[in-house]
Amino acid sequence: MKMAKALGWALFVLGVWEAAAPFVLGYTEGAAEVQSLALGAAWASFGLWAALSVRGEAVNLLGWLSACLGGWLVFSPALLGYAAAGAAFWNDLLVGLVAVVLGMWAAFNAPAPSPAAGQRGGA
Repeated sequence: MKMAKALGWALFVLGVWEAAAPFVLGYTEGAAEVQSLALGAAWASFGLWAALSVRGEAVNLLGWLSACLGGWLVFSPALLGYAAAGAAFWNDLLVGLVAVVLGMWAAFNAPAPSPAAGQRGGA
């Protein structure tokens, strides 16, 4: 549980960085900037939710969503046509790879789902 929460906070920080990257690194190419803001906001939300959630199913889902967004971010410079924009390309490639690893790690370290309130184990 502790590991999943730490990974949730790491995804939150990653999302904040991705949203701030266009301003910090100075790239204002249309698609790259809009995508950084949108994905950064999504990641920050997913990470915060995963860090504060006590439900294993939610952490698992948010981890996989983060990994999928990271995968998109790795390929998006080529698909959206901003691969020549150095700072945007390298930021998105590195952040995307980190997000895939952290997202999958969070999904695999999610706490086990709790049994439904009406179901009791034992004889």
